[in-house]
Amino acid sequence: MAVSKQTPWSYRKAPTALHRLPAGFKLAFLLLLSIAAFFPGPQAQSLAVLSAIALILIILSFAAKIGPPALLRGSAPLLFLVMAVFLFRGIEISPPGFNAGGLWESVIFGARICAAFAAGTLLFAVTTPGEIRKSLSRLEAALHAEKLNVSLGISLMLGFLPRFFEIWEDASLAWKSRGGKRNLSRLIVLIPLAVERMMVKAAETAAALESRGGDL
Repeated sequence: MAVSKQTPWSYRKAPTALHRLPAGFKLAFLLLLSIAAFFPGPQAQSLAVLSAIALILIILSFAAKIGPPALLRGSAPLLFLVMAVFLFRGIEISPPGFNAGGLWESVIFGARICAAFAAGTLLFAVTTPGEIRKSLSRLEAALHAEKLNVSLGISLMLGFLPRFFEIWEDASLAWKSRGGKRNLSRLIVLIPLAVERMMVKAAETAAALESRGGDL
């Protein structure tokens, strides 16, 4: 199945310096950015760190020729669920009311989710799972840990992330073509469907690996 250029977390072929960088370097750098986004600290410090990360990702998005808006494409359902959980936690039963004390923390946490999501989008826009596996395989060889086959496991795990968005885009298109609206019922219906299709895909991948003598 061909992946649309607009599918979140899909590879965007382009002759840029970012595309030519070693996959291991890109994986490590963007992973560190994602971890830094969740580094605990005072609110002022967290905002400063998140602002710096956002600036770095915006600059890199232009370097990758995808632009900043593409970094957060497909993140709306995830952010909706995160904010819904925080809002639900703020509801007080006795006496009835709403505790807005943690609202600012929820906004910062949402920003952290956005930063990590954008870093993942950028990684997969300029790196293929095959390139990541080759880079990890070289690291395994350097460490004499080929028998662990960690590179295969990690590359398969990372490969499933963009695959989820392919499935989600297909399901969303089918929902829209049948007159469905972008509301809570869309998430309630499509999330279990997407998870089920991912489980089927995982089973098919496992069967294919077993038939080829793959061993994780």
